[in-house]
Amino acid sequence: MTYRNKLKFKKSSVVLLLISLYGANYFVFERIFFFNELLSLIGFLYFIHYSFTKDFKFRFPRNTIYKYVLFFIILCVFYAFISLWLKTNWYYYFRNLSIIYSVFSFFIGFYLYKAQWGFFQKIRIWIYGYAFSSFILRWPNLIDRNAYMFWFAFLQKDWKPISILLLTIVSCIYVAAYTSASVVMVLVAILAFRFFIKTYLQFKIVLFLSILCFATIFSLAIPFLKLYKVSSSLFGDVVYVYSQHPWFNIDHNTSWRLIFWYRTIVESFPQNILGIGVGTPMLPYLSNSTTSDLMNSDEYIAHVIGAHNTFVTVFIRFGILSLVVMGLIYRSLIREFFFFKKYYYNHRNDISLFFAFIAITVVGSFNLLIETSTLASLYWISLGFIAGAINFRKYGKPPM
Repeated sequence: MTYRNKLKFKKSSVVLLLISLYGANYFVFERIFFFNELLSLIGFLYFIHYSFTKDFKFRFPRNTIYKYVLFFIILCVFYAFISLWLKTNWYYYFRNLSIIYSVFSFFIGFYLYKAQWGFFQKIRIWIYGYAFSSFILRWPNLIDRNAYMFWFAFLQKDWKPISILLLTIVSCIYVAAYTSASVVMVLVAILAFRFFIKTYLQFKIVLFLSILCFATIFSLAIPFLKLYKVSSSLFGDVVYVYSQHPWFNIDHNTSWRLIFWYRTIVESFPQNILGIGVGTPMLPYLSNSTTSDLMNSDEYIAHVIGAHNTFVTVFIRFGILSLVVMGLIYRSLIREFFFFKKYYYNHRNDISLFFAFIAITVVGSFNLLIETSTLASLYWISLGFIAGAINFRKYGKPPM
């Protein structure tokens, strides 16, 4: 190995270590040391370094997901420019910009696809060890259950029944400890993709039926969701809505999300088709008032909370075109998974990259993800790893 290759390896190891620390404990490494911003900057530098030739000509990698991500960035930058005239103030503008600059961390995953395999195989025991130590010692503020559902899938050595059983047991322990419906949904999705949904056609059928089922339930719930208006608080009288039907009392977190989605998707239609940009409020707020139990002003919460479905947030902020681009990314990814999963099962266990991305996608369907600096880079880096794996399958070599 030449000195230059050794230096490249050391640099990649440092970057992958930063990812590990960020993904293992964002309570410290993001909220204190701003690792999401650091990883976004590193991703931007990777993009610049590999995207231009010596005579400054731009070059596209032969990768569909890469091109979609690049178009998504261009679209978001356009909205960032338009939002200069729409923003409430500079603070909320820059606070919302993390949803845009975090996308650059995708290029870390894309260009470090080859390096990540050996690195994470060496440190996987440390990530597991930290997770179980935090659980045993009851460190709830030092471990995020959503991030660790990603890690448990990402670091899975094989996907044989006995290994899946152990993953299920670990997930059940997490459910018991944190009473998290998201963990249950992640586990159900992983089991479905591993054992029950065998083909791309079956996936499309399941997806269609799931959307139809949700749309029906949501439509039936709308007359009750409208009742939030009886209160002047930021979120409305959600307790009154819960009292109107026993189903709303099954899980208040889900019911609250339904109210939020109704307000941002249905009640704001058709204005939301074009998107509201960044630095703008998702909900009408009462100036200098605090009407929720989050101990922040209505103005702050309205600007930063997100819709607790990351894809709804993307739609609200960047319009229907952004959702189309996200849909194209997932279409490419899911087709790749089903058409070539035999290859990925047999090649360095790359299939775990897909299962980890499925896990973090489910997390984002019910929580903040792309719009929060605590998890955004983990999402985009994970997608980058998959894009790099696709590149390797198609052309027999990693992107760099």
